[in-house]
Amino acid sequence: MHYGSQKPLGYRWRASNFFIISCVTIALFSENFLYSFIIPILQLMLEDRLQLDPTKTQTTTSALLSTHALVCFISGPFIGNLADKIPSRKRPLLVSLGGEIVGTIIIAAAPSLPVLFFGRVVQGIFGNAVWIVGYATISDIVGSENRSRVMSTISAFFMSGLMVGPMVSGTLIGLIGYWPTWLTAIAFLVIDMLMRLIMIESPMKGVEDAENSVPEAVSSDETSALIPPSAGDDREQGYHTKQDEPLPSRSSESSAQNFYRVILSNPRALAAMACHANNGLTLVAIDTTLPLHVTRAFGWDTSRVSLMFLLLQLPTFFLSPLTGWMKDRLGMKIPSGVGLLATALLLWLLGTPGPDGLSFIGSGERGQTVYMASMLGLGFARTLFIGCGILEMTGVVTELQETQPAIFGPSGGFSRAYSLTNMSWSFSMCIGPVLTGALKQTVGYYYMNVSLGKSAPIHNSRGIIRPSNDWVTLPQHSSVLDVVF
Repeated sequence: MHYGSQKPLGYRWRASNFFIISCVTIALFSENFLYSFIIPILQLMLEDRLQLDPTKTQTTTSALLSTHALVCFISGPFIGNLADKIPSRKRPLLVSLGGEIVGTIIIAAAPSLPVLFFGRVVQGIFGNAVWIVGYATISDIVGSENRSRVMSTISAFFMSGLMVGPMVSGTLIGLIGYWPTWLTAIAFLVIDMLMRLIMIESPMKGVEDAENSVPEAVSSDETSALIPPSAGDDREQGYHTKQDEPLPSRSSESSAQNFYRVILSNPRALAAMACHANNGLTLVAIDTTLPLHVTRAFGWDTSRVSLMFLLLQLPTFFLSPLTGWMKDRLGMKIPSGVGLLATALLLWLLGTPGPDGLSFIGSGERGQTVYMASMLGLGFARTLFIGCGILEMTGVVTELQETQPAIFGPSGGFSRAYSLTNMSWSFSMCIGPVLTGALKQTVGYYYMNVSLGKSAPIHNSRGIIRPSNDWVTLPQHSSVLDVVF
């Protein structure tokens, strides 16, 4: 990116990695924030504003939440493919955020149920684009030496949006009313959009290399003509013969066609998607079942429920940079392995208090203490493997592009790669409420948590918890809980 002798006002901080990462982090947070922001006020919207039959409220609520996740799941590959064809990251980010604002306004002002669903679809598509392009932007500017620390911190903020959204809207709706509550969410998006307008993006590596090579070819003089470079140098500096001209086109076409075959046949990429999906499933299970369970089992009010979500999130806010730094220095194998093992055991422990748990723990003071300690422990355990799916997918694409620079085209394949991890996350968000709700109804809260613990991808995610080729070998069980039980 060339600005001549005169740089824009505030260029140094506007183009700094810190400011760009801050903009993207807020944008990623907003995607999950808006997904869950509607939950506490949805009953008011459906029954009071849209005059929906109260007996249909629960079904409509589940459908609306699943619609958002389903839209993200379907639109992900198309958005990723399009984003990798656009050399700029800033413009897609601005368009995505603008679309997210439009979708939020449609939802808030919806006069009917179809319009409400339409707004949710618009919000889901553009929010998905924010997520995919945002992570691709981070990959463009963050070096491998700091990747774990940065990605872990960003992932912590991104996932915290699921918990912060309901807390904010549930508090504001009772204090300031319906429209001021929605205006708060819209104002948050507008501020982020202004930050992105101010932001000066760093050029993508592939585009920057192409730009740097062009002037050398154009500025050739009589001397360079008399002493021509070698054939290999011709290709580097942009000279083309008639035989060479069709090759970039064929390479570009084949990269678009082969990307998903290359990635989906890579065990590490599949393991990254599985781990990301499992993380989303765990969060949505807690988000869906915790409020009702603690109200019935312990008689807690909404303030105690909010405290549980706070216990889950606090460790990630404070410890994610530290654990990310640790993964940069030690590799991902030990921290992620310990975190996944601890999560499996803590999910089991979370289900032991209450009427359908273990009798010697019960629902009294002991049971409540165990429940709170388990939630806090889950918060600490999550910091050890949070973002490992994104990090592993980033590592896969980076290594492939370093080995074969043109394998995914001139703009790389990060957007398409992140669309796949986003698909796995969206799949969990789509089936999570239905699956966990059905498990809780059929086998109870205790065995629902045992099932979630058994899904911790210890055995199937060996490609994630390794720094190179030293595979981690566990006994032939599907998870750590198969060893325990």
